[in-house]
Amino acid sequence: MDMSMDHAGHNHSAHASVSPPMAHDHGAVLRHEDGSYYYTHGAWLGHVVPGSFFLLWGVWWMLATFYEHLASAAGGPPFRSRGWHRLFFGTARARRFPVEPFIKIVLPLFGILGELWLGHDQYMNLYAPDGKFVMDHVNDWQHSAMYSAFMLSGLVDLATWYGRLPEGIEHASLGMAFLIEGMLLVFHLKGPKIEILVHLILVIQIFLTVVAVVFEALMPTSFAAALARPLSTVIQGVWWIQTAYIMYRAKPQWDPEDMSSAMMAPVAWVTHVLWITAAMLSVFLLMRWVTERHLGWVYKEERGAPGLGSPMPAARYGAQRPSGRTNGHIDLELSALTSDKY
Repeated sequence: MDMSMDHAGHNHSAHASVSPPMAHDHGAVLRHEDGSYYYTHGAWLGHVVPGSFFLLWGVWWMLATFYEHLASAAGGPPFRSRGWHRLFFGTARARRFPVEPFIKIVLPLFGILGELWLGHDQYMNLYAPDGKFVMDHVNDWQHSAMYSAFMLSGLVDLATWYGRLPEGIEHASLGMAFLIEGMLLVFHLKGPKIEILVHLILVIQIFLTVVAVVFEALMPTSFAAALARPLSTVIQGVWWIQTAYIMYRAKPQWDPEDMSSAMMAPVAWVTHVLWITAAMLSVFLLMRWVTERHLGWVYKEERGAPGLGSPMPAARYGAQRPSGRTNGHIDLELSALTSDKY
């Protein structure tokens, strides 16, 4: 392998000489002649791709959870959290089709192909001719193992949907997938202090997602508990992408030898938590306004909400359809949620 090429395909020797690796980083970081740094392991896409997956997943779960809660409050069936969600828009046939489980299988499959085969000169074999593991390929296999766990979760979702497994096991398989992801990253901690720190924050965020899935399974009628999973998943996805920017964009403020970079990383995480939480609240208010103004849903609330683990009873947080309108419009919108088959 040409050592003048990094994992992003850049030829560093063509434009700058490099200094020896930092002694305490075990060869993890090299420097150009101008002092800028670059990592000799991992890759930008290896962090952005899974981050994008989790970000999109979390946003979808958020929108679906908001919609189901609002539909319940507008006279639909009682709110109950689900391991995966059907479409709440489109044709009746599309809403009945288990789109999310299929996507949960297909996207990780492409992730595995990208890690081990697509875009590489050759298959990323695990073993070297001497029988040892190929160190440069271990990261690719770790990521592939993570993708495989979520593929299994998608298969469990499908098996449950078609009546081959008992309902409720979707949360268990999803929690296991996040737990596998977290355990793989625990043993992935290496390199300079800033690299260890940003991955440690990611590990903590992943385990918080596992906890969120557990609480959601234990309190299936709690809207607050159901929101913890999408919130934690969105934060996780954003932090995957933030880690890529910290490690692979050679920004001077994230220099691995500068103590201030390690001190600032948790502040960046807190900033993401705050703006993502604010964005989620804004989206909820926007969806409520849209359903009231454009779908005709009416929410008649009383002061004093029920407990955290209790559903919002229709009598207290129920709906009155506006006079002069037919029931057809709102019934059509709620039809995706009224089927006993889920």
